Amino acid sequence: MFSILAGLSALGCANGPGLQSQGPPQDPVVYVLPGPGEANPGGIVTLDPRAPRVEAMAVAGGKIVATGSAADIQGNYFGAPVIRLPGAVVLPGIIDSHTHARQLGMDALRVDVSECETVACMVERLVAEPAPTGDRWLVGQGWDEGAWANGGYPDRAELDAAFPETPVVLYSRHGFATLANGAALERAAIGARTPNPAGGTILRDPEGRATGVLLAGAQALVRDRVPPPDLAQREAAITAALWRLAAAGVTTIHEAGVGQEDLRAFVSLAERDFDTLQGLSGDLITDPATLSIQLDPSAPGDIDWGLPIRVYTLLDGNDPQLVAEALERGPIVDPRDRLVARGFKVFYDGSLGSRTALLAQPYADDPHNQAHPAERISPRAIEDLAEGALERGFQLAVHSIGDAANATVLDIYQRVLERHGGASAHDHRWRLEHAQVMHERDFQRTARLGVIASMQPSHAVGDSAWAEQRLGPTRVRRAYAWRRFLDADAHLIFSSDLPGEPWTPVETLYFAVNRTRLPTDPGYDPGALPFYGDQAVSLDEALTAMTLEGAFAGFAEGRLGALVPGAWADFIVLDADPWVLRPKQLADLEVLGTYVAGVELRIPPKARLDGPAEDTAAPSQ
Repeated sequence: MFSILAGLSALGCANGPGLQSQGPPQDPVVYVLPGPGEANPGGIVTLDPRAPRVEAMAVAGGKIVATGSAADIQGNYFGAPVIRLPGAVVLPGIIDSHTHARQLGMDALRVDVSECETVACMVERLVAEPAPTGDRWLVGQGWDEGAWANGGYPDRAELDAAFPETPVVLYSRHGFATLANGAALERAAIGARTPNPAGGTILRDPEGRATGVLLAGAQALVRDRVPPPDLAQREAAITAALWRLAAAGVTTIHEAGVGQEDLRAFVSLAERDFDTLQGLSGDLITDPATLSIQLDPSAPGDIDWGLPIRVYTLLDGNDPQLVAEALERGPIVDPRDRLVARGFKVFYDGSLGSRTALLAQPYADDPHNQAHPAERISPRAIEDLAEGALERGFQLAVHSIGDAANATVLDIYQRVLERHGGASAHDHRWRLEHAQVMHERDFQRTARLGVIASMQPSHAVGDSAWAEQRLGPTRVRRAYAWRRFLDADAHLIFSSDLPGEPWTPVETLYFAVNRTRLPTDPGYDPGALPFYGDQAVSLDEALTAMTLEGAFAGFAEGRLGALVPGAWADFIVLDADPWVLRPKQLADLEVLGTYVAGVELRIPPKARLDGPAEDTAAPSQ
């Protein structure tokens, strides 16, 4: 069997401390962005409480070696090249702590049905595409299962009429429902007598006919029949998505639920980057650790990077084969912080929108819930994985939406940790992914166990149209409760869970502070109250959750998340200072430049994708 994780080790990643660079030290480069004055302080925001804003920083070997006033830094590094940054303010590079980047790349190649509120609209979008040939499928993406669940899920009849022989599959926005036509159901051998699979539901009409909608685990019946993308398609999707993220100001991602084939693609891209640097530097690179050497700042932006930004992978914890291989080998830690594999993402329950999340009490708007919420993996299996993860030094991140799911996961974490000396005896940094609905007691318990609440501001705003219907007026106050976690002194990280909702850091920041729709949203009402605005956070708190706390969640504090000596020089330049804007103006911020290890990334045209493609991606969230 091909060992993907062995491939990572061959790239110079190491278990434990990284190798030391054998290349020569780089001459420093000074970056300057002085602030114009007290009314508009500008400058470089470091997130270092000892020096919150500075005018300049010196960078060598891709890392910050000094920060301070422009006069002091230029004086101390006399003769070093000086780069005067454009824009109003510099921030640390954004860490998006829960992404599905390969899916983002593939989604740009699918038929977009995200604006469709009828099946007729979906058909119109699909027929406008070139007809697939041979055994290829027609694949679309983006219908909102939460919105459809309120008025009744779609039916495949119109799809069958338009595409009687071509299999059609349409993935939902959040990945918890799939709409398939009759041809696709036939390929998947789904008929009137097909039983619901464990953890999933095949929706049927009163006569027992499958409507084409598959919920939660039932989606795999069709998804597994779609011709999968090959290695080249996966690589192209990943690279394009990472460049799009870089353009938006993201310098590190935590890629959630990385499977065998996607991990193979990430490793292949890392290998390509290593070969590129070998060619540029000749004999100077004698081992892979020297990839951390900073190149001439005038050159590398034009390099065809496969991984232009940093990738921290959370491996698919629902894949027993991948789990077994990873536990046998142990975490892979890259001294360059470019590609790391030291965590598992486990899919436990479903989603609130599709009514497949596990709640302690029935759904307020569907007490006899036909969606049949179910576990996608047993608590026993999660506990076994937690034991292995703790022993081998892996992070565990469990998708848990409902209050029952979150309580179960915390119970598991608590039992495992108590069997091994308690939470304080381990630097585990385990996570609740989404933590959308909580029991009252579990905010404090999350903090006490040292568990990280990994949440997405876009979910609160995107779900606001129906969340109270699902939960009722009392339970909803324990949902999307960012402030409750902060008040409990829990670690809180913000991310996008792209590509399901608006995902850019600017949008995430806006949602976190405002808890309202974007002004550009067709449904925006300037007079609308925030969605339970008492749970909004301040600009400082939101930025911390997107940088410093994201670094902590990836075991990279001191190296990422702040612009301090010893950290990588990962930063972004904005056209305006967020601290002098009104909260609603945050949506207007623009990223003027993105720098990784002190090098500006020049976004290539290939970051913009179009055209059809197939995919078998796992759901987002």
